[in-house]
Amino acid sequence: MKKLATAVLGLCLSGSVLAMSSAPPKTVKTDPIDAFNTSWAGKALDLQRKLDRYSPMKDNNIQGSHNTYNSEVYRDADSYIDPQQKHSIYDQLRIGARFIELDAHWTAHTHGWPWEWGNDLLLCHSGIGVEVGSLHLGCGLTDRRLSDGMNEVKNWLNDNPNEVIILYIEDHTDGKHSKLYNVINDRIGNKIYRSGGCKSIPDSLTKDTVLSAGKQVVFWNDGGCSSHTNLANTAFTGLGKIDRIWEDGTTLAAIGGLFNGGVDRIDSNDVREAFATGANIVNLDDLTYNDGRMEAGIWSWDNGEPNNWGNNEDCAMQWSNGRWNDAHCGNQYHFACKGVEGDWVISTYTGSWSEGEDACKILPGQYSFSVPTNSLDNEKLKDAKGGVKNAWLNHNDAASEGNWQVPH
Repeated sequence: MKKLATAVLGLCLSGSVLAMSSAPPKTVKTDPIDAFNTSWAGKALDLQRKLDRYSPMKDNNIQGSHNTYNSEVYRDADSYIDPQQKHSIYDQLRIGARFIELDAHWTAHTHGWPWEWGNDLLLCHSGIGVEVGSLHLGCGLTDRRLSDGMNEVKNWLNDNPNEVIILYIEDHTDGKHSKLYNVINDRIGNKIYRSGGCKSIPDSLTKDTVLSAGKQVVFWNDGGCSSHTNLANTAFTGLGKIDRIWEDGTTLAAIGGLFNGGVDRIDSNDVREAFATGANIVNLDDLTYNDGRMEAGIWSWDNGEPNNWGNNEDCAMQWSNGRWNDAHCGNQYHFACKGVEGDWVISTYTGSWSEGEDACKILPGQYSFSVPTNSLDNEKLKDAKGGVKNAWLNHNDAASEGNWQVPH
């Protein structure tokens, strides 16, 4: 009898285990930003950002966000009630912003206990230029500290050591440059490519120069040349020949637009057109992963490319539509040749990819086998091809799949 009871108990327990194991698995929710970054668009943008490493930043196509800190993520009854962004600073960087803007105000706050209230450097969207006592009108008393935003920037930089960003501080600090310097230096001082004095970003500065110095941040402070020596030697005081366009999607701007003909907003076509005509930085309000504007910044690889079809496509070529494909390096195409003056011509004969440098060198003038590193250059090459449909580009991942090499 005891044996029978034990057997029955065993069957019951076994049944319970079976019942438990047959329960449906829990659904794991995919992070939508991760999903974007692993999609074709996310991967194409990543490859494109690596493409211009050795080109002057004044020639790069950079996607960024306007008033990066003014996000609905941080909204409460007093703060960011008219937001311009949907995501946190960290997540905007994850999506692909490489120009971020933080407005620093020396203004009143009510953080902490009442005896801790006073003035601090806050991230706020004032724009009015009026002070009421120690409060910058338009700022909230509980707006986030600049240090909070800089912590997010620091964390992203630590997670992405091979990326370069431009950090723009819109300076409303009332001359509190010692405090501004300390907040920034304490968090990312070891990652800033320092200006060495009051000057604009040099025309020749490249992302490779920054990375080769062990840095990741080009810091622009628009407060002019500071009397604070450390800040003066750290921040650039102007963008130089780097240009940018931006939009303002706040309710305040929309109200103003009723009286001045409307507020321009940047859509996907605007992004494509801006880069194709030579714009450097496009700063978006409501920067996100699924409204098409980030994808509109892709001017290089065609949809679904590179795909290494047949595990044997390691060389890049431009199709007649101007978009790129990875192809077998032994195919026979003309070659894209760039002159020292920046003009493009097509080689006089076709050949396999490895013949590119020789094919370009025999042309009259000084030409080399090359690859466009921005949308305007890509359009110029497309036009230079004339009746030639396909042309090899000096871009390959033969040594390591997915690690596309760029001449420099």
